[in-house]
Amino acid sequence: MNTIALLPHSEHLLPGGRLNLIIARPCDIRMVTEAIASNHLFGLGMIDRNTPRETVTKIPAIATTVIIQDFNAITGGFLEIIVEGTNKVSILDLTMAHDNLLTATYAPHYNWPSIGITTENKILADKLKLLFISMPEISQRYPQPNYQDATWVCQRWLEILPIDIKQKQCLIHHPTAEITIHFLLQLLQDHNLINNLK
Repeated sequence: MNTIALLPHSEHLLPGGRLNLIIARPCDIRMVTEAIASNHLFGLGMIDRNTPRETVTKIPAIATTVIIQDFNAITGGFLEIIVEGTNKVSILDLTMAHDNLLTATYAPHYNWPSIGITTENKILADKLKLLFISMPEISQRYPQPNYQDATWVCQRWLEILPIDIKQKQCLIHHPTAEITIHFLLQLLQDHNLINNLK
């Protein structure tokens, strides 16, 4: 049975995505320190922004394994880390340690295959470029953005869109990004979308 330490977080991450995280809880600092020392992955699980991490007993079915790209100690004994998503996994069961660290048993979940940008879906890449220009705190995470891959573009949209966790989970559960492409094309007909994200 595969097991992995799990960080519940309101920031969402999919394969190829990057996040800057501040690690403050002692149990999470322990998890990150052990991951750095052993070069191990850990998992990032989606939770609602209003859910205190100490009370998490359930995580939506699909989480993402992450690798630590960089880390720094910051004031207060906290850690600042940059993580990159590697693979989706299906969470089977959760165990909470005495210090509130979550451990999950999991099975591999298929990553989406690449889909080329076409005339029909090019607007998704174009609008993501515009959004990244307006949000340098996100664009600086991606020195080599892959705007030619509709799958990569869709995953970046899903990470930042303020849509319900259940809806995100439903979309990423599909075997390819095709359903998400259609969903995003329909959503982007609302010309106020980018302004609402800023």
